Amino acid sequence: MKSMPTLIEIEDNYDHMENVEYILENVLMPDDGSLEFRHLQDDYNSQLTLSCKCSNNNCCNNIDFCHKGGLKYMRVKGELVVIPNESQQFRSILECNELCECQISKCLNRRVQYGPRQKLEVFESPLYKSKGLRTTAYIPSGAFICEYAGELLTLSEAQKRIQIIDENSQMNYILCLYEHSKTRLITIVDPSKRGNIGRYLNHSCQPNCKILPVRTNCPIPKIGIFAKRDILANEELCFHYAGGDSYNGMLNGKPCLCGSTYCNGFIPNTQI
Repeated sequence: MKSMPTLIEIEDNYDHMENVEYILENVLMPDDGSLEFRHLQDDYNSQLTLSCKCSNNNCCNNIDFCHKGGLKYMRVKGELVVIPNESQQFRSILECNELCECQISKCLNRRVQYGPRQKLEVFESPLYKSKGLRTTAYIPSGAFICEYAGELLTLSEAQKRIQIIDENSQMNYILCLYEHSKTRLITIVDPSKRGNIGRYLNHSCQPNCKILPVRTNCPIPKIGIFAKRDILANEELCFHYAGGDSYNGMLNGKPCLCGSTYCNGFIPNTQI
């Protein structure tokens, strides 16, 4: 499948095996007429005005824009990977966008916007006794895997959906991404009915993947899933649903089946 015509087309040939609409990237929830939705819609339709002036077609050399205040990419064996940041000062990525003057085909600051990596496979996970996602090929540490895409929700809509999920003991796919800057930024994504291949990653208390906010053209970030370490072929891909390696106990969490050495015993609930 391909996205609507833009400067870069998303290459995504995956699909769902169940009654879920496959989407290539985040879409807005249905309009509920609220002011909160209007604000979300305005952000969704906005364009980031920051742009690079790269003339040498190598955005990695333009530290003034392409990586200012964010994580960097570097090319390793022909693939762009996120450079490890030991200080943990930066926890997000700002990719070049449609306003940038760099040559797209040679830009080293665009990866997530091209879509998920190849050789991912949805399968029946014997560990989790549910569908999961695995790779059929080696993935180097720091490499992009896929976006966690779905419907973008307002805070009030997310709260309504989670209440229904809890009351009916349904599977909760809603992911809430918190960013801390001058103000607390919240991005809420629900791929339960409309989503991409990212919805199949299970939770692990010792995951091999991590999530990072990635901005391209829109101020609302994409939730990018990256390899936390080198991942071997046929390994199941998992990330920590609370966004980190540890978390405080939360009530009503479902039993965790990850089986890791430091398993907390339950899956963290979305806290909104």
